Parts: sequence; C-alpha cells; structure tokens
Amino acid sequence: MKYVAFVFLCGALCRAGQAQKPICNAKSHGQLWPQDANSNRDSARELSQKGELEMCTAVAWRYKWRRLSVNVRDLVKAKRP
Repeated sequence: MKYVAFVFLCGALCRAGQAQKPICNAKSHGQLWPQDANSNRDSARELSQKGELEMCTAVAWRYKWRRLSVNVRDLVKAKRP
C-alpha cells in the first residue's frame, strides 16, 4: 500500500510542475498554446519549428487542440534491417 501511495504522490508532483492547457472552447477558439506564442512572434516560430505549437480549432461540433506543424525528426522511422 505504501508503494501505491508513493507512485500516486510522484505522479501528482510531476503534473503540478507542468503548465496546464486552457479548455478549448468557443472563447479560446483561434488561440495558440503555449500562451506566450500569442503575443511573441519569435516564440511562436521557435515552437512551430519544434512541432510543439497547438491551436484551438473547431472539429465537427466540438473544439480540440491541434498541432500546427510536425518536426521532421519525429517522422523518421527506425532504419530498416
């Protein structure tokens, strides 16, 4: 039981350090995540190049965070034998 509590506590501490995304809804439609990309063009460019920039978009009757770009390194598959 001690191990379960320890694992739960570690998970909670790890999530506490991360910035939480706002809810994607009609109010935040068109906004970028992380928030500093909305006001800082250089930050938006850097995050886009890394493949980490997301935008709140409308998708079939609901709203969803979607990535705007993909890093090419993420597309490279393992070498074929």
